[in-house]
Amino acid sequence: MLQLLKDLRYLFLEIGKSAFYFTPLNWRVFRSMHWAGKVVSIVDCLLCLVAFFFISVEINLLGLFGRMPNVDAPESQIAVTSEMFSANGELIAKYYNENRTPVGMKEIAPAVIDCLIATEDVRFYQHQGVDVTALFSAIWSSTLGDKQRGGSTITQQLAKNLFKTRKDSDGWLSYISFLRTPNHKIKEWLLAVKIEKRYSKEQILTMYLNTVDFGNNAFGIRTAAHTYFNALPTQLSISESALLIGILKGTTIYNPLKHEKRALERRNVVLGQLYKYHKLSKTDYEK
Repeated sequence: MLQLLKDLRYLFLEIGKSAFYFTPLNWRVFRSMHWAGKVVSIVDCLLCLVAFFFISVEINLLGLFGRMPNVDAPESQIAVTSEMFSANGELIAKYYNENRTPVGMKEIAPAVIDCLIATEDVRFYQHQGVDVTALFSAIWSSTLGDKQRGGSTITQQLAKNLFKTRKDSDGWLSYISFLRTPNHKIKEWLLAVKIEKRYSKEQILTMYLNTVDFGNNAFGIRTAAHTYFNALPTQLSISESALLIGILKGTTIYNPLKHEKRALERRNVVLGQLYKYHKLSKTDYEK
């Protein structure tokens, strides 16, 4: 622990010296530089600040950013349903804060996985928690006025849902509105990278589908399949899988029990993504 603190102290000092020497803070050096050197020095300063911010979030510097969750036992973060059975095996009661019964990957229809990846994170198997391409694409789309396109990967969404990063923030910066969102985002990026290193892609998909909220007090794919189709996750068709994954865009606005037309439109968007990425033939898509 002592050695870690020494290493962090050395790192902060080096970042500080680098940021001072190569930036406009050291005006005498900066003024004599070529314009290209000035650009490089400013970029260097920004990178130093970003690195310092990431490290500060990771170690919760001065208690400003809130504690980082432990990714070693994520299953313990999932609230599950307690079930009471009669002597003859009949279910007579359920007790829960979140109505959820986890399942394994083999208990989920492949169509559900295809719909999820095609819609939420098409490069899921290529990135390591953070999809830089999708992130910059989302930023660019936002500048053009498209606020609907997101850059979060499935792993980032899992980190947010599993560890409640948007709710359980105990850092002082959580009280400053314009710093709250960057703090949450960086936590999710760091957690996503850790989760990707610790777990396989299959485990991440399973945890995500067991964690996510499908609306109408249906948490996890098993409860959602039963709530909407009175079926097991293995029995879901492509159309049913697309409807359920479509709900994730907005559990209220795409609630099929209250907004059937919107839910079907969103389902068709998911089916379109399957067709776009060659997971569904043209004939089946049109059907």
